[in-house]
Amino acid sequence: MAFTDDEIDPIKVRTGLFALITARLEDVHEFAVKGQSTKVNAEQVSEYVSDIRSNLDEVYLQLTAIELIKNRNS
Repeated sequence: MAFTDDEIDPIKVRTGLFALITARLEDVHEFAVKGQSTKVNAEQVSEYVSDIRSNLDEVYLQLTAIELIKNRNS
């Protein structure tokens, strides 16, 4: 199927969403590594937990978007 300028290519959207997920998971990894330090204080730990949750919330939304795209094109 050819796509016109007005149409959205679901494959490009899907691959872009997976790229965003990869970036968010890399951010989560960084916060998790920082949280392993014995030198972080309770406030920093709370910030890392918040940052991890925020990024994982974004990942969840992006996964939901991928599912919607997949279901729309099935």
